[in-house]
Amino acid sequence: MRPFLNPNFTGPVILGKPTQWFNPAAFIAPPSASGFYGNVGRDTYIGPGLATWDFSVLKNTRIRESLNLQFRAEIFNLLNRANFNTPNLIVFTPPTATNTTGLSGTAGAITSTSTTARQVQFALKLLW
Repeated sequence: MRPFLNPNFTGPVILGKPTQWFNPAAFIAPPSASGFYGNVGRDTYIGPGLATWDFSVLKNTRIRESLNLQFRAEIFNLLNRANFNTPNLIVFTPPTATNTTGLSGTAGAITSTSTTARQVQFALKLLW
């Protein structure tokens, strides 16, 4: 179900905070069982970006003519950037006695990351 843009809303729709990536007050739900789609197009707003730098270095050491030792160091997500997942897209819930607006309390919240924190690994490899 696609929502309508709220004509009374002013301000930025994308807030860019993990606690609330977008402002749910910018949207209104289509009337239930109306068969209408809202006027917000698909992929109108984008989520958080993804960027990660991986780095590796290796050193080959010859022990004998046919025997080599390789030392390898690999770092994943070198800059340790937090890559957030997409926000909770469920904006509307059925109205209740305590929530008469029907807005979900977790709309726009990001609860996880899409990549891990920095990881470092070392390896030794014997080649013959």
